[in-house]
Amino acid sequence: MAKKRRTEAFNKVNNFNIKNPIQNADGDGIFQMTKTSIDKYKSNLYTLIFTGVGERVMVPEFGTRLKYMLFENITKDVLASLKSEIISKANFWVPEIDIIDIEYPDIESDIENNRINMKILFSLKVDPDIQDFIEVDLGV
Repeated sequence: MAKKRRTEAFNKVNNFNIKNPIQNADGDGIFQMTKTSIDKYKSNLYTLIFTGVGERVMVPEFGTRLKYMLFENITKDVLASLKSEIISKANFWVPEIDIIDIEYPDIESDIENNRINMKILFSLKVDPDIQDFIEVDLGV
């Protein structure tokens, strides 16, 4: 009996949490779920970045000012401030990852068109060889 339960436990698909951005499931539930550690932390980072400061009930310091920066004039200083904020917030709220770099692929065009376009590269602290990224492209 114990061997059967152990086999069932190993064969069970472990879901961590709802994958962000939220998407319809392919048949294993209502929403797609994260199934690996890197997907879990990528989803957590995505949630952190796209949640506005003060938006989360009972945790007003969670989130970033990304959404609010869209209504400011985008300059290199604003983008540097955003980069610094994302790194410090990720270190506090998603401590299982390291932000490797935040790149602005076309910074001159973004400043000209008042857009925020960035690529956030990160890795797992337990295994720095496991890396992934999030791309952000926002404009008014």
